Amino acid sequence: MNTRNPAQKGETPPSKKVAYLVVTAVGKDRPGIVDEFSKFVLERDCSIEDSRMAVLGGEFAIVVLIVGAGENVARIQDEIKPFAEKSEINVTAKPTEPHVARMPEGYVPYRLRGTGVDHPGIVQKFSHMLHEAGANIESLDTRTYSAPVSGTPVFHFDMVVEVPARLAIASLRQRLLKLADAENLDLEVHPIVATDRV
Repeated sequence: MNTRNPAQKGETPPSKKVAYLVVTAVGKDRPGIVDEFSKFVLERDCSIEDSRMAVLGGEFAIVVLIVGAGENVARIQDEIKPFAEKSEINVTAKPTEPHVARMPEGYVPYRLRGTGVDHPGIVQKFSHMLHEAGANIESLDTRTYSAPVSGTPVFHFDMVVEVPARLAIASLRQRLLKLADAENLDLEVHPIVATDRV
């Protein structure tokens, strides 16, 4: 039986190693949700390293990456369901690994921004074309708002895409612009650098 003490070899005990947890939470939109959630994390000596929060319909949605010592992250996993019940939100929690900022070899980052009259199918058609081209969607933000004066519903998307370097970008750009015309959208397609990818 191995009775070696990790500290004797300069190893970090599992309970002290940094751990990562992705938490999603959805609940009826009301004041105080972010305050309550962030306090819950802080009181367990963990930090919110990355997050996305938005009002979607009448619900408030949270997606966060929580970081802390293994024992503290484990405590969050154990105690988050009682917290969720008290705060009247639905939560899921999944352990993960640290994100390594990188661009896969042989890929080039591009940003696509499109705006036009809202109608069904916009996201599916653009994502399908990019999928067929072998591109990977790294991030996608969308929103719908009413146009000034007319009140017409307008759809906007902002997408970061990893495009294979072997691909003829001029050809892909033309196909995307042709699709944008068919969907009655204004579309911008341009390469980005690492500092733009936030």
